[in-house]
Amino acid sequence: MGPDRDAPRNRPPMAGPGPLPGMPAALDDADYPAYAMSAAAAMLGVQPGFLRNLGEAGLLVPARSDGGHRRYSRHDLEVAARARQVVDDGMSLAAACRIVQLEYELAAVRAELAAARGEIAELEERR
Repeated sequence: MGPDRDAPRNRPPMAGPGPLPGMPAALDDADYPAYAMSAAAAMLGVQPGFLRNLGEAGLLVPARSDGGHRRYSRHDLEVAARARQVVDDGMSLAAACRIVQLEYELAAVRAELAAARGEIAELEERR
């Protein structure tokens, strides 16, 4: 008889917080270019050409391997997934890229504003 598919697998216990000894820190880095174009496209359910077009539009700037192949990070995949949602909602690729770019810029400005408000509140408390 073969192994029971429903039986729990023998796996080492999960480590506590923090990286495992000997594991590269890149595994925790959302900006690490870990995915080849074919894997990234498969994860997103798009054709590789969609990712190339996002690069040509300037929305994504994928890293390049030593051989010149595009490599995508988890952050790149999030941006591409959002662009796909906008395209699926009926926007052109160019419009989708601009919308996503503006969404990320707005989020950055909001974060800066929140930080500035926090600093102002600290200064007012010190008075």
